[in-house]
Amino acid sequence: MQDSASDAAQGTSHDKAPAQSDGESLLLRLLRQWGTIIVIVLTAAGFSFVSPYFLTFSNFNNILFSMIVPCLVSIGLTYVVVAGSFDLSVGLCVTTTSIVCAFLIPVLGPWGAIVVALLVACGIGLINGLLVTYGRLSGIVVTLGMMFVLGGINIYLTGGYQVAVDYTEKAFRWIGQGRLQLTDDRKMAIGVPVIILAVIFAMHMVLFAKTRVGYYIRAVGDNAMAAFYSGIRVYHWVIVAFILSALTAGIGGVLLTSISSSAQPVGGEGYLLEAFAAVFLGATVLGKGKPHVFGTLLGVFFLYMVNSGMNMVGFPYAARQLFAGIILILAVGANAALNREEIHLKFI
Repeated sequence: MQDSASDAAQGTSHDKAPAQSDGESLLLRLLRQWGTIIVIVLTAAGFSFVSPYFLTFSNFNNILFSMIVPCLVSIGLTYVVVAGSFDLSVGLCVTTTSIVCAFLIPVLGPWGAIVVALLVACGIGLINGLLVTYGRLSGIVVTLGMMFVLGGINIYLTGGYQVAVDYTEKAFRWIGQGRLQLTDDRKMAIGVPVIILAVIFAMHMVLFAKTRVGYYIRAVGDNAMAAFYSGIRVYHWVIVAFILSALTAGIGGVLLTSISSSAQPVGGEGYLLEAFAAVFLGATVLGKGKPHVFGTLLGVFFLYMVNSGMNMVGFPYAARQLFAGIILILAVGANAALNREEIHLKFI
């Protein structure tokens, strides 16, 4: 049954891929397949032409460092979106995990605090998943409610003040502030969080594309009824998707605490818009039309690359926010275009 379920999951995931029209021109096929990557390359070329400091190793390293937490949030959110639901609580999950970790470091030590904080994140994802599946509630409603609950808990725990991490916790601070020297030039150093992000990304690439976890979650999102009759435990894998989302966001919260040497009581909501923009933008990468981990990474990189370029050119913050909103709308529109053969039945 497990093998047949795996085959069914793979089949379900591929059966709904948009069929290439026989009359489709070569240019249109090229744009469908590589259009998003072409836009990323052309945008980078444009900013490098305007600013000589844009296309440098130092700026590239800064972009990677600034996108660490948003990228982790976006990668985790990808699983929930692929499963056919939404998770609006990922930003507050980052904040809650950060606060729990900062509070517990003096009590349990850094490594014990990290473990407990990540278990709390998993608990948040588990509650969301149970309410969406066995509770039969809307993912939007459940996670919106969880967002308010976590916001209240965070304010209550901190009293509205930041929770500082003692400067003697050098091992914990090294996770977020350490650098690995590549050459004698200090400018060529790579931040430890960037390496951690690369390792976690590689693990999720394997998990999403090469294991049954990814196959089953994609199958549930493509056609839950077909997945159920193929022997796949639909509720189980939706819950797993929510747990993976919260856990990955929780890792972002731990890194955020280490990077800033403190936990802030508010601010996690800011990751939500960027995460959804990255997930839906990433769905257009390589013409897949479905969210996937590699596309999400490129989506986050594109958003922060443009943000860096706008900073160098001198665009105001309002313009950058406007750009993020437009990108989200265009990404969803492009995603709909890539799946135009499917019957439109989802309205939430």
